Amino acid sequence: MPDKIWRIHPEAPDDIVEALGVHPVQAQLLYNRGLRSADEIEPFLNAGIELGHDPFLLPDMGKAINRLQVALDTNETIGVLGDFDTDGLSGTAVVMTALQSLGLNVVPYIPHRVNEGHGVNETAVHEFANAGASVMITVDCGTSSEPEVNLAASLGIDTIVTDHHTLPANPPKAVAMVNPQSDDSRYPFTHLTGAGLAYKLIEALWQTLGRERPEHLLELAALGTVSDVAPLVGENRYFVTEGLRRLNSTDHPGLSALMDQAKITLGSIDTRDLSFGIIPRINAAGRMDDALVSLELLTAQTKEVAGPIAEIIDAQNQTRRKISSEGIQNAKDQIAAEYNGHLPPVIFVQDSNWIPGILGLIASSIAETYHRPVIAVQIENGLARASARSIPEFNMIEALRRTKSEFVRYGGHSQAAGFTIQTNALSSLKSSMMELAELELAGKTLLPSLDIDCETSPFDLVGPNFKFINSLAPFGVGNPAPVFISRGAGVRSLKILGRRKDHLRMAIQHGGRIWDAFAFRQGHKPVAIGDTIDVVYNITESVWNGRRLVELSVLDFRSSSGSRQH
Repeated sequence: MPDKIWRIHPEAPDDIVEALGVHPVQAQLLYNRGLRSADEIEPFLNAGIELGHDPFLLPDMGKAINRLQVALDTNETIGVLGDFDTDGLSGTAVVMTALQSLGLNVVPYIPHRVNEGHGVNETAVHEFANAGASVMITVDCGTSSEPEVNLAASLGIDTIVTDHHTLPANPPKAVAMVNPQSDDSRYPFTHLTGAGLAYKLIEALWQTLGRERPEHLLELAALGTVSDVAPLVGENRYFVTEGLRRLNSTDHPGLSALMDQAKITLGSIDTRDLSFGIIPRINAAGRMDDALVSLELLTAQTKEVAGPIAEIIDAQNQTRRKISSEGIQNAKDQIAAEYNGHLPPVIFVQDSNWIPGILGLIASSIAETYHRPVIAVQIENGLARASARSIPEFNMIEALRRTKSEFVRYGGHSQAAGFTIQTNALSSLKSSMMELAELELAGKTLLPSLDIDCETSPFDLVGPNFKFINSLAPFGVGNPAPVFISRGAGVRSLKILGRRKDHLRMAIQHGGRIWDAFAFRQGHKPVAIGDTIDVVYNITESVWNGRRLVELSVLDFRSSSGSRQH
């Protein structure tokens, strides 16, 4: 596993620190997040509705609402088709919950990950037609579904597309294309997810009907926003902040039941709980079998109905964890045997025993570990199914396009993609990808990195500054949890933890005080009591015997004599 490069943000200029009018550590954190004046601080920290925008600024929103008003007036049946990941599922639940509350008959459809893949398909359209639907709403998909939208029209179904993916040269001629990526979009914020757009659709409908803003649906929209790793800035920051506030006292039957399974306690839920507790469970159903089970959970009306579904999903997640862990280790063993420490520009790993639902998890883990684009492949019945994950230096979807391979299907974006291809074409694809990556990555230092907010002592991060750090939440892409570096810390105690001896608990001394520190998955590093180390960490709080204790969550460390930074 390669060492990480430590990249410390430039110091905030004195005039900016003075203009912000806060403690230097706080000023540095604000500066690193793009805030330059005192007037910008309150909206950012408040993360309220003022970060939102008029939904009718979105392309075709007026057309979408006009069509839904007709559907309401004539009591039409509406089909809702969403993607099979948490963003699509939570967005579908937003639309279903809202429209059913108006008395409409809503027919859901979630494509099967393996059998159907992403997006709208003919089977779904025919199923809607057989159910008597005259409107189809897509969630987190549909932008590239021209043949399917045309088929729907031929069957008397009008399509409203809500999607955030890049539009093709010839987008489908839907009744409404609600997509902030459209060239004619006037919407000020371009980072809405599928669930975020689903919420904006319902917000616009509620506004037209003279109802109060449907903020109760933000606990679902927050799930989709976090799961899609969208930047937690602007309107997304409002969605997740308000969504978390509601989740911390939720009476939503499905989410409550899932929290029980995940042993998550109301009152202190944050984005980490969503990312590691709730979202993997919602995704597990689609990875292991059929994602429709998760939609049934998210739309369950009572906890009596939701409880057994949550148990099924939790069991699926336990199986998913086991087989994905085995798959990741298998992939690492392949890399060690095949490459012998000399990594290629793109890493290919494959196994016929892997199930398609875990390929993305394997590719993500390997890409994070080795800082290379990764393609994880499963071969079955003459087809190679693959998930690809990339690094910032390499645009995966563009590379796949440039190979000019004849895919059965493919799609994605710069950092994550997937494809299916005939097995006999896989070798040619590999060669093309290697050539492209060799050219694209030539001369670049391919090492994982850590962005560090500032150098300080843990002593300067307690009290009011600790409270301020927490006020910057919710944390995620675009607003990461603050990262600090403290140099010259003395190791005073050391304990290796975990079944595989892969974690470290340390007591380190810095600034005349002893600090508890936990290093996750760093048990392999050489360190001993008495060593002097430089530590990169988040500062967190734990509860022990009723007492709140400040703890350092160590992201990386190394001997003070051997530090390297850029």
